[in-house]
Amino acid sequence: MADPGTFDWIFIAALLLSMFGWYFFQIRHLVRRYQSQRWPAADATIQPGAIGAISAGGASVPAVFMGYAYQVDGERYAGIFALRGSESDLPGLSQRLTGATLQIKYDPRDPNNSYVSNIYAPLFEGRTATQNPEWLNQSPQFDLQDAIRSQDVKRSR
Repeated sequence: MADPGTFDWIFIAALLLSMFGWYFFQIRHLVRRYQSQRWPAADATIQPGAIGAISAGGASVPAVFMGYAYQVDGERYAGIFALRGSESDLPGLSQRLTGATLQIKYDPRDPNNSYVSNIYAPLFEGRTATQNPEWLNQSPQFDLQDAIRSQDVKRSR
C-alpha cells in the first residue's frame, strides 16, 4: 500500500476542518439554547411565515418558517422558528398559528437573541419547533420587520 501523498493529507485536513466547523456551530447552538433557560420570558405574537423545506443529510423535509414579535422595555424585537410537517398540512398550520401568543426567552444582555421557551408546546399540534441556525438559514425570504410592524398595528387598534 502506498503512503498517502500531499493531496490525500490536504483532503483529510479539509474534511476534518469542515467537520469541526459544523460540530462547533451545532454545539454553540445547543449551549446557547441551554443557557436561555435562565433568561427572562416574554410573550410573543406569532406572525405569518413562509413554507419551504429543510435539507439535511441529502433529504429534504417540508417546513413552515414562522416569525414572532415581542417587546422588551418598550423596544420591539423579532425571531423565527420552523416546524416540519407535510406539504398539505403546513398552510393550515401556518394560518392557525398566526396571531397566537407564544412564550419566548430572551437574552437580557442582547434582547435580539431569543428562543422559543417550549419547543414541544401543544400549540404546535404535535410538532417540535426548531431554531437551529443551519435550518433557519434555509428559510424562504420573508421580512421579520413586517412582523414588528404588524405588531405595532395590532397594538394601536
